Amino acid sequence: MSILQRFAPALLLLIISPLIAEFLLGDFNVRQFAYLGIFIPLYGALALFVRELVRRSGRGWVSMLVMALVCGLIYEGLVNQTLFNPHFAGADLLKYGYVEALGTSFNYAAFILTLHTVWSISTPIAIAEGFAGERAREPWLNRPLLAGTGLLALLGLAGTTASTIERYKFVSSPLQYGSVVVLILILTFLAFRIVRKPGFAEPSNTDDHGSKTWMVIVFAFALSSAFMIWFHYAPDHKINSSIGLAVFLGIDVIALFFLSFWSRQASWNATHIVAAATGAVLTYTWFGLWRFVVDGKSAMGIKTEPIDIVGQVCLALALIGVCWLAIHRQTNVRTGPKM
Repeated sequence: MSILQRFAPALLLLIISPLIAEFLLGDFNVRQFAYLGIFIPLYGALALFVRELVRRSGRGWVSMLVMALVCGLIYEGLVNQTLFNPHFAGADLLKYGYVEALGTSFNYAAFILTLHTVWSISTPIAIAEGFAGERAREPWLNRPLLAGTGLLALLGLAGTTASTIERYKFVSSPLQYGSVVVLILILTFLAFRIVRKPGFAEPSNTDDHGSKTWMVIVFAFALSSAFMIWFHYAPDHKINSSIGLAVFLGIDVIALFFLSFWSRQASWNATHIVAAATGAVLTYTWFGLWRFVVDGKSAMGIKTEPIDIVGQVCLALALIGVCWLAIHRQTNVRTGPKM
């Protein structure tokens, strides 16, 4: 195995994590690809570092999802501080469901933390592991490279924190910071000390002829699309924020229930994990294009040019192609990982 083949999954994860998190979503356009220099340490390095820690511990996707949530808390509670900044980037992100006593909105928290858990961290990891084939559950980095990846992530987080504070002149209260840190510590403890190491079923002899793969893709796409639509529909139509929050959490619970149920079936294998990630990618695909074509601007307010739409389509096709390749490489690898 060549060096390139050995580290290809890790390099893929470094790149696609920021591409999905910021560009496919429509936060930034192709003319701003230079920002990858910032986003690769911020997203890619952290996703790779977390993935390596989980796999080195011998744990599976339950721990991975919990640590993805930890990453979301780091991003939005400590770095960007959007969980507490009511006017981040000139937007009233906390207006819907704002709790003055806590200085935050549980509605926004449920939305943004799900975004990072599902799209910024878990989806890129699932795709990269699918691409890795039989090495899906193996560590990809040696200890020096793991340390270097962690340092790169730390530098990315620290640099973004400093620039965010300087730009928006906002710092959360010590109580708010402390609350997030405590949550991060508790969740990390759960991921590596409470969650048991998964058992692995024997490879299935049942061939679903791709039917379950497509079912998982459609399920993930439909549910994640409903989640994204509800985020805009509920506040725009002045739906009670408690109802809005209940729907957000309900969608999360439904997703976890069905994925957990399916993962315990004999025919479940690594292909289906990539299929779930593919459905999430398809949701970001239409949502990002909607921003550029219908809204006429990126989430950061940059007016859309024709090249942006062309670039967005090319990016979406490239990422969907990577998903297809990951599914193809896992089709005959019936490892049957359990949730």
